[in-house]
Amino acid sequence: MEYYIEYLAMPPYTKFVVYAMATLSVIFLLYFINKVFRELGGLKFFIKSIFKKRTYYFLKEFLLHQRFFATETLGGIAHSLTVIGLLISLIATIIVAFYQYTGLTYGGPLFLAFRFLLDVAALSLIIGPVLGIYRIFRNRTKYNNLYNQYILILIGFIIISITGIILQRFRVEYYFGGPTVWSPLSYIVPRPPLIVYEISYFIHIIIAFTLLTIIPISILKHMLIGYINYISIDRPSGELTTPFDLEKVLESGQTDLKIGVGTKADLDIVHKIMPDACTRCSRCDDLCPAYAAGRPLSPRALINKIAEAPSDKNIFEVGLSEDEVWACTTCGACMAVCPVYIRHIDYIVDLRRSLVFSSKIDQKKSDLLMSLSQYGNTLMQSNYGRHEWLRELGVKTVAENPEFEYLLWVGCMGSFDNRAKQIIRSLIEILREAKMLDKIAILGDEETCCGDPARRLGEESRFQEIVLNNKNIFLKYNVKKIITICPHGYNTFKNEYRRFGVEIEVYHHSEFLAKLLEENSIKIKSTSDVMTIHDPCYLARHNKVVDPQRRIVVRIGQLREPELSGDKTFCCGTRAN
Repeated sequence: MEYYIEYLAMPPYTKFVVYAMATLSVIFLLYFINKVFRELGGLKFFIKSIFKKRTYYFLKEFLLHQRFFATETLGGIAHSLTVIGLLISLIATIIVAFYQYTGLTYGGPLFLAFRFLLDVAALSLIIGPVLGIYRIFRNRTKYNNLYNQYILILIGFIIISITGIILQRFRVEYYFGGPTVWSPLSYIVPRPPLIVYEISYFIHIIIAFTLLTIIPISILKHMLIGYINYISIDRPSGELTTPFDLEKVLESGQTDLKIGVGTKADLDIVHKIMPDACTRCSRCDDLCPAYAAGRPLSPRALINKIAEAPSDKNIFEVGLSEDEVWACTTCGACMAVCPVYIRHIDYIVDLRRSLVFSSKIDQKKSDLLMSLSQYGNTLMQSNYGRHEWLRELGVKTVAENPEFEYLLWVGCMGSFDNRAKQIIRSLIEILREAKMLDKIAILGDEETCCGDPARRLGEESRFQEIVLNNKNIFLKYNVKKIITICPHGYNTFKNEYRRFGVEIEVYHHSEFLAKLLEENSIKIKSTSDVMTIHDPCYLARHNKVVDPQRRIVVRIGQLREPELSGDKTFCCGTRAN
């Protein structure tokens, strides 16, 4: 008899028990979801979010599971197998419910296929959780008070699987008269007695409905909050939060401005619940350059401290140190690998803003901000004659070349640092060779900092002052396109200026040179040299600019990639701290 019977050989009251448990489970599940997301709009918000375009991208990224395998194989396999088992079980349950309520017969190829797939699910829900338990036990010191909860839930999955195997084996005997290729486990699992089958059935549904109910109030809530983290923030990783609009503040005359985050109460609604998604997997620690260098920062611990901090207490008074906040380089490795999409840098910069607002910064940081204020650059150099050396190379200013197409943003380092100057000189010679020099112009003494160091240091007001000044200059000279050698400047112009009404095309010089090469505007002499590329975090990771520089290098010689390269690059450790 190759068709499905829902309550096969079960007592008559079983159906009512299942319906009662299912109803209570769904009621409590929805109640807890509404409670967790109350400040965001509760259950109504959660249901509406399902129809957002980003939900599709979330599902695609989740199913690919790339973040889970980014730093380790064991954790990735454990999570993948568990998810596969749960997804097959969920789909099978939905199919059964459909046929149950429509009165149709559940049989044929679909029925047979799911006999096989349920065996796959059963094995996945044993192997995955067992590997997960081993991984958690091995790293138990990182899980603190969540250790027992993790173990119990994973054991729950294993029990669901074992009882599911018992149910499947009993039914296989009824459907097929004995072991069958449609259920390979039936060849190694003996037929259970009726009493074992009945007990297993009730254990199976009790644990399944219990785990479903506690999703929003247990560590399983990472599934829900991770999803909300993803769909709620449609912002490039290289763009920081904008706590206020300086232009509007100046227009309104507002004086009671709150800058930075001192307590959890200061956080916006999404960032209040975001840390609760953390599963203590430590993937962020595995890739953090500050953590690797022995500096006082663990991205995981920082997020956990924020999550556990009382809402009305200053976060720096309940376990978090200022040194942890300043140790971050904002490279973004933690955010790129986090499987629940926590924005670590958002918290770090907001905490820095509160420290800067309270003047709690050391002399080095104070000097940098003073240099930006007095000189318009980070190197305490007079801006007068900043680009005279470029004019000697034949590069005109925007005033001298009003028909320019590209503004060459030289940057602080490019203007004053001798090594960076060599890069600019070489770029100018290439542009001259490509007969592009007439399309290029510089700002001369009108160029200042792009504002990136101030923003990542936490001095938001200074950053926005710089943006407004540059915005006026860009409007004055009708700047539409920018070329820069600085990855931080590239990111700031591309991702952060648009928030203030500045829409410009931004090219990193590697992108521009690759474009000229492909257009045959420049020629390269091949050599036998072996070269490598250290990808800047703000170019490769935050902005995914990885190919242009490689297209150039492979035309010159042999490219040898380091172990950590491309958007998985390892930070040089010199900026934003």
